[in-house]
Amino acid sequence: MSYTVLARRYRSTSFDTIVGQEPIARTLKNAIESDRTAHAYLFCGTRGVGKTSMARIFARELNRSHELQEENKIGEAVFRGNDLDVIEIDGASNRGVQEARDLIASAGLAPSRCKYRIFIIDEVHMLTTPAFNALLKTMEEPPSHVKFILCTTEPHKVPSTIQSRCQKFDFKAITTSKIIDHLKFILQKEKIKADDEVIAEVAMLGNGSMRDALSILDRLLAGGSTTIKLEEMEDLLGLPSQTAMYKLCTAVAHSKLQEAFLSSDALISSGISLDRVLEVLAMSFRNALIGKVCGADTPMLELSDGAREIITTIGNQLNESQLTYMIALCDATSRQVRRGGTGRALFDATIARLCMSSSIAQAGNILSSNEPSARNKKKRITANSSPSTKPVVVTPKQAEKAVTSIPSKEVNWESIRTCIARTPGLKRIVTYLEFSKLDGQKLTLKISVDGTDSVNYILAQRQRIEQTLAQEFGGTFTVVIASNQQATSAPSVTDSFDAVKNDELVQTARGLFEGTIVQVIATPPEDT
Repeated sequence: MSYTVLARRYRSTSFDTIVGQEPIARTLKNAIESDRTAHAYLFCGTRGVGKTSMARIFARELNRSHELQEENKIGEAVFRGNDLDVIEIDGASNRGVQEARDLIASAGLAPSRCKYRIFIIDEVHMLTTPAFNALLKTMEEPPSHVKFILCTTEPHKVPSTIQSRCQKFDFKAITTSKIIDHLKFILQKEKIKADDEVIAEVAMLGNGSMRDALSILDRLLAGGSTTIKLEEMEDLLGLPSQTAMYKLCTAVAHSKLQEAFLSSDALISSGISLDRVLEVLAMSFRNALIGKVCGADTPMLELSDGAREIITTIGNQLNESQLTYMIALCDATSRQVRRGGTGRALFDATIARLCMSSSIAQAGNILSSNEPSARNKKKRITANSSPSTKPVVVTPKQAEKAVTSIPSKEVNWESIRTCIARTPGLKRIVTYLEFSKLDGQKLTLKISVDGTDSVNYILAQRQRIEQTLAQEFGGTFTVVIASNQQATSAPSVTDSFDAVKNDELVQTARGLFEGTIVQVIATPPEDT
């Protein structure tokens, strides 16, 4: 005897056994009992949520016979798809206008043994526009013995004229908890044992589709084992090891870059694709975020007790904004590595960014916790206050200055000149600067170029030079720029704007292109 897959063997056969779509089942059942059934129905929803099963159950209940033996024959024929009065049509294979005309002609025939002649059209959105137009009149005013049940995964492709002639039911994705309960029921019937982590992982991989979850379970059962372990499932399905993933997440949360690199390399060496590792990593950070905000016991987390503990530990190391950033970064990088190119380099860079962002978040928390509130700033210390009780407040700027007061690299004119020369926007002016004096972190430079505009432009770059040196060497630098020529004040923004506005060439260009002056930017001196 041939094997029947779980999705077919455990398919719902009554309204009471429907999983995840109980409100729709109850509505249709009540409509039959009260004799208030419509002539056409439209079932919408993603794959594997029970649309076709619901259509077959509804068709059988509509044609229920008073004779038990006859009822059983009708029910079996309906679920086999070979009943004479319940006709299933594949919209993808019968999508033309001629097939629609044949259906209309068939609708005129009276049912052979049942009350209704029922047409179930699966993937109805695949019909052509002429086919839809041919069905319009029949679907609006069908014979009293005809019922239409249309099923689709893409309702937006079904013309509004068709939808307006149907009672529409939206099938929602089945919750993970209900998939888990159904999987446990099936495993009990099959006399198979499985770890709770295995069942939860299969349910989540189903992504709201019962059929997809049962297909994955079929793959696991094909191994022949009576007990399914987590390690076996990971090897068979090619999933990243949960232990290795949590180790990677923990290394990232603690900003241990070396451990993170080693853990990620072990995952990739086991044959797991880069994008898959990033997807699971993003889901792990999502779980940490949900656990941090909603608590580890929230039903939103379908995890084992051990996994919940690990997720809680990871969440305690990071704040909500940081976890959100990590999820977005993993998702963006996952899409990029699928396009090929330097996928591994981009992946490793992402791991490094995750580790560094973790340390930045922790530093930000420390600084923000030391920053006085606006209310505390307004308070005055009274004269009778004890000196021992006075709070010592360190502002973020003071903390930054204290940390960066000592250069981390040796500073000399050659290293300074090299640093300025490779900085965009400054490399053009380095040839016009001469070294004068370096006193600690006070640097004095001379300008070796004439011209008021050039001098003014170089003087305007002083603050940028200070920032560049601070980034390169650490510490806080003070730059003094001296000129042999007496510098004049740079023209104001208003003066520069008016000068450009009144320029004859600019006026001509504005007239030709109907343009508007948005901004006036000074340019550096030209290289000679």
